[in-house]
Amino acid sequence: MFKPTQLKVLFCLVTALLTLAFIAPLALGIARVEPSKFLFSLKPGERTTGAIKVTNIQETETEYTAVIHDWTLDDQDRLVTFPAGERADSLDGLIKFNPRRFKLAPGQSQYVRFTLTTPVNGDWMERRGIIFFEENRPAKTEEAGSTVVIQVGTTVYLSFSETVHSFRTYGLKVETEENIEPTLLLALANEGQAHIRYQVAYRITLADGTLFEENTSGERLILPASRRVVSLPFINRPPAGNYHLAVQIRFTGTKETLSAQVPFTIPD
Repeated sequence: MFKPTQLKVLFCLVTALLTLAFIAPLALGIARVEPSKFLFSLKPGERTTGAIKVTNIQETETEYTAVIHDWTLDDQDRLVTFPAGERADSLDGLIKFNPRRFKLAPGQSQYVRFTLTTPVNGDWMERRGIIFFEENRPAKTEEAGSTVVIQVGTTVYLSFSETVHSFRTYGLKVETEENIEPTLLLALANEGQAHIRYQVAYRITLADGTLFEENTSGERLILPASRRVVSLPFINRPPAGNYHLAVQIRFTGTKETLSAQVPFTIPD
């Protein structure tokens, strides 16, 4: 059985998802990475290119290495990463970097270009990955050979002309239990092959049609083959009475919307 050597590697995956899933362009002050995400939709066998600007914001010269990782979200929408090639939706084998490894002086920038080549045939599920730019640092430990791998990156989504998009709601209610702030609960399902970005807008009116409150959430993300219950607390607590709630889901990059309505009552 293989046994670890004395070289100890501490992985600090410094990543952040936007309300769920957008990689922060800045981490621990190691670099600035722009843009934070890429969205591609290609035909089978087609090729495209992209460029990422990496800027060293440290006070010393730093060497960076571009590495692609697989990723998903767990049930709490927290980022989970994997070595490239472990997931069926991996970009492994489809992406190449130029340059992959480079050094930057303080304040210096480098454009890292990448090429994506789509398969000619196969399963047309969306592929996605995180391009990390890694820096190796000596760890602050007495153990010889210890290093810390610090990462900052950008997300890449690759869908195809054959990729199926499917989204539906399967539940809507207003939580009005005693001692709990009134909250909109919306059960959603992504039954397609690609991620979906959306916003939820709601409008609350009194029984006579008078507007009580309206609001729009920030952009959210749901991955393929996922179900989520979205919770949106109201800004103001409605007084006791009867109300009408109208909800509209807007999808980023399209003119498509879904609408639903439900009456609710705030008890005395």
